[in-house]
Order: sequence, then structure tokens, then C-alpha cells
Amino acid sequence: MNALSLKRHPVSGINATLSLICLSCFLLTFSGCEQASDQKVIPESSTTVNQPEVETPLPQERQQTNQTVVSDRVEGQQVSIQLEIPDQQVKPGARFPVTVKFDIAPLWEIRALEAQPENVATQLKLDLPEGFQTQGDWQAPPAGRSQSADSHPVYSGQVEFQQVILVTKEAQPGEYEISSQVQYQACDEFRCLSPTKQRLQLKLNVK
Repeated sequence: MNALSLKRHPVSGINATLSLICLSCFLLTFSGCEQASDQKVIPESSTTVNQPEVETPLPQERQQTNQTVVSDRVEGQQVSIQLEIPDQQVKPGARFPVTVKFDIAPLWEIRALEAQPENVATQLKLDLPEGFQTQGDWQAPPAGRSQSADSHPVYSGQVEFQQVILVTKEAQPGEYEISSQVQYQACDEFRCLSPTKQRLQLKLNVK
């Protein structure tokens, strides 16, 4: 009997030790849960609620597109023409460009400003109201050479001519009209059409 008792004592001691370890683990786990439940969750948005909104300025390129371009366009099968000014509002003493744009169909061309004879050359004339004056001559792009045998000077593709206008200080407030008479002759490699005249006009306001 004594021998059996001595053999069982170690087993009961081990069981008691395991019980203590399990109880300690349970207490530690329960304590950790309580600490976690006491923590407050701060929403992410709470750090930015009181921050003022910062306005981002528009890029320079985008600001320029807000200008009111005024134009008049005449469509043609071989040649289309557009008269254009950068803004409808001008002030006394200001300068602004008037642009005549040609859109010439592929394989077609128009004669240059200095072409001869004069009646087939491209001609640009501005009719200005009182209080408006031209500044200098038309600014023209370099001319190319015709596909025809004589290789006379011509323009092809998309071409722009520009004239600077001065609004005099004596110009009175009100609405004004600017018009342009355009003459050109369209040719391809083998033939030329009769010279064509077109009139384009725009309205603008002096403030």
C-alpha cells in the first residue's frame, strides 16, 4: 500500500501544476480582453473635420480658354475661310489681332498675296468703323511653290493672316462691326477656278 501511494503522489502534483497554469492563462486572456474593450476607436475623418478647404487655382492654359473668341466662317468645297478676333469686349486704347484663316482642301492651293497678275492674287481688305485703325501690314506666312509647271508662289493646307487693330482713345462706347472682303483663286495641278470673293463680318463692343 505504501508503495502505491508513493507512485501516485507525483501524478497528483503534476495535475495540480497544470490546473494552476490553465487558470493563469485564463486570467491573462480575460484581462487582455478588458483592456482591448476600454480602447476608443477614433474615426479617420475626425482629424480632418475642422480643416478649411483650399481652393486650387486653375492652370494658366485653362484660364486662357475662357476667353470669348468671335468668328465668322464661310464653308467651301475647295476653300473655307474664317474671320476671327480673340474677344468681343475691347477698351479704348487697346490693340487686338484680326485673323483670317484659310482651310484649303488637299491637292488644292491659292495664289500668294504678291502673285501676278493682281486680279488672281489673294487679297485681304478690312473695313473698320470710326475709332479703329490698322497697325502695319498683314502678317503673312511664307509662300510655297505651285505644283503647276510655272511654280508660282501659293499657299496650301491651313494658312493664317493677321492684322493688328488699334482702338483709339476717342472711340465711344457701343457696338461696332468689322468686316473683311477676301478674294482668292483656287487651283489644282491641272486647272484654276474663277477668282472668288467672300465677305465676312464680326460685331464687338467698346466698353
